[in-house]
Amino acid sequence: MGSREYSTEIPITETCFQKIMSGSLGISANEDTVESVLSRNYRYTVPDYQRQYSWGEEQWRALWEDLQALRDGDTHFLGSIVVIERSSGLNELDRLEVVDGQQRMATMLTMLAVMRQKYLDEGESGQADAIRNEYLFEQDLDQQEYQNLTLSRYDNDSFSAILNCNFGQVDNETLNEALEFFGSRIHGLDLDETDVLRKRLLSSVTLVSIECTEEQSAFRLFETLNERGLELSSVDLMKNHIFSIAAQDDDVDYEAVKQSWQTTVDNTVPHLNKPSRFFRHYIMSAPAPDYPDDVSDYKLYDTFQGIISDVRGSDDLTLESYLADAANQSELYLQIANADIDRYDHGGNEAINEKLTHLHYIKSVQARTLLLRIFQEFDNPNKVMEALGVLERFLVRWKVANYATGGQLDRIYSELCSTVFNESDPIEEMRGYLRGKYPSDAEFRAGIENKRVKLNDRTRYMLKRIEEVHYNGNVDRMGDYDIEHIAPRSAYTATRHSAWVTALNTTQATFEQHRDRLGNLTLLESDKNIRASNDPFETKKNEYASSDIAMTRAVGENYDNWNLDTIQERTSELAEVALNIWSL
Repeated sequence: MGSREYSTEIPITETCFQKIMSGSLGISANEDTVESVLSRNYRYTVPDYQRQYSWGEEQWRALWEDLQALRDGDTHFLGSIVVIERSSGLNELDRLEVVDGQQRMATMLTMLAVMRQKYLDEGESGQADAIRNEYLFEQDLDQQEYQNLTLSRYDNDSFSAILNCNFGQVDNETLNEALEFFGSRIHGLDLDETDVLRKRLLSSVTLVSIECTEEQSAFRLFETLNERGLELSSVDLMKNHIFSIAAQDDDVDYEAVKQSWQTTVDNTVPHLNKPSRFFRHYIMSAPAPDYPDDVSDYKLYDTFQGIISDVRGSDDLTLESYLADAANQSELYLQIANADIDRYDHGGNEAINEKLTHLHYIKSVQARTLLLRIFQEFDNPNKVMEALGVLERFLVRWKVANYATGGQLDRIYSELCSTVFNESDPIEEMRGYLRGKYPSDAEFRAGIENKRVKLNDRTRYMLKRIEEVHYNGNVDRMGDYDIEHIAPRSAYTATRHSAWVTALNTTQATFEQHRDRLGNLTLLESDKNIRASNDPFETKKNEYASSDIAMTRAVGENYDNWNLDTIQERTSELAEVALNIWSL
């Protein structure tokens, strides 16, 4: 039976295999059965800088179907594993550090753990013990027991629970899904079918086991395989690129490079949905090497290679210093993402984190490029607050006018980082630059008057700022207030209160074009919002009169009735207020 490409790791081609076997990369390679790979007198470990377990149902299903399709005498080539041999202490098992192949190995061991539990459930303790002692765990000369494969710190607690058949303790979502996928299938087999599956996995599935004695060979091999294989993440390739350089260049401190990368991984991988964002934003924000263009995901790796080349050719930078700075900035980046800055005094931190929270409401992920640089440049929290205020006013206009995001915003932030911070008054330069980029008054007004607003945190925040600036009110906790539709969204569909149909005096289609305009919205305490619900306007005014929100009280005080004309009138009034609040 032929091989199928499992699309999250690198398939090894015949040409590449011949190159490896020829010794041109200074390594050894052997094609072995899974049983042979798992029975070696070593323990496999995945370093923390490697990506986490990431196979999904597509890969699990492909492997399962291939195993089911095998017949007597067939073999199935699963791919390659690349390892670096690491010595251990006296009498301890030496380690094989997995550079590539953890997805395959972790998946196969998960299947074996499920089979072990199947045998235990069926009273076949001998076969269950054999799987545990021969494939899931290894012992050294002192009878010290080790997992056959230890994943990175981010995955290993759950993986250890799998190997020990403590399936209820698997907290990692992806590993738990793998467990459920194979568990649902294996537990449906009878004992004979389980025996057949076990033998096929151990004896009929083969891997090319590629062993390197030093990092240089492993990382060169990784690049060789990737040239012919499937797409890896940009961060995987970036890691390999710098480790390859560090392993080959005696003037580079390999351990310093490794430590900086590990710190960056610790600050990004467990906490960010897309760790690649940090690297994109860092490249665009860093003072040196200066990069005044946008960095998209698809060109991140190529850009990073160019940046590293510039670093190595610089008289002022080294690979170690650049990566150490990236590690430091990754910690700052996480603080920005969590609105948890702690660089200033208590009052400064509190005000800045509140403003960062407001920026999060506006959806400011791309602005982290500029935010990184702002925090690098300003030691004074008042200056930071001034810069954040400029950024907020720009972003609100941009979002309300529905300007495109993506590369255009990235270029704006990257250009700002490359230009304004060299000037005597960076904030004034920032203000002038953004004033030339953001929507005009007419575009901003049209974005409010002629379009529905989204019922999200940005709209809630805009109403909060209008309350505070125009009505001299105070909204301490936004979560205590709901976005209230004065004319309810269900005015034409609710059966209890047909009074709204008469009051609005228009068609349902026309009303639905106006119901989510800013003029039909206000803030209202959650309990009052529930009581007001779809009530007629006269009844709602009673709830509005006792609200803590001055803007809401004003609706009840200033309007005798509520219809399309009043919605349009109030929308225009609030658009003018918004222009005054969000102007540079």
